[in-house]
Amino acid sequence: MSGEGSTGAEREDRRVRRTRRQLREALLALVVERGYDRVTVQDVLDRADLSRATFYGHYRDKDDLLVACLAELLDAVRAAMATYASAYATGVAPARGGELTATRAIFEHVAANRSLYRGLLGSRAWTVLLRHLREHFTGLAQEHFRAVIADRGSSPAVPVEVTAQCVGGALLALLTWWLESEAPLPAEQLAHMFERLTAPSIQAALGLSPDA
Repeated sequence: MSGEGSTGAEREDRRVRRTRRQLREALLALVVERGYDRVTVQDVLDRADLSRATFYGHYRDKDDLLVACLAELLDAVRAAMATYASAYATGVAPARGGELTATRAIFEHVAANRSLYRGLLGSRAWTVLLRHLREHFTGLAQEHFRAVIADRGSSPAVPVEVTAQCVGGALLALLTWWLESEAPLPAEQLAHMFERLTAPSIQAALGLSPDA
């Protein structure tokens, strides 16, 4: 009996995951087509071919569904950045300017999802996403900067929190400008420019020599 109950629960879990995935995919597709503020719950239901009762059985409203979508986007950013962080830790990533190799992962992720992010620009959703991204970027930057300081025994000239906030703010401002541009530079090129602009300042702030 317990085995049958477990199987039934697993089927129910799969059904729930499938329904939520359908709703998330429907919202994201509509955001690309129309922009977030022009999408309604009914639009999502029509695209996903689901009932209103089903929607409200999983999400309170469109914004609640958006939060679930943003969580997936943030997970994708974290995964991309983790790849570069792992490469840096194992010596695969270049040592010079290595603190910023994760920016390439960020730009590549945004480039791969450019239509979606452009659909969020200027909406309440974009404000929410920027806040979450800033918190995430600055948190990761602080963690990494402290690890670099400990590894190299340097004495930071600027508090790590201040350095992380400056880098995170500059990165998000550049990403926003890039998304608004009708003829954007290639992601890899822009990431390289960002690194060239910020690496010397970060090295100075962390108390590292230019050749460190």
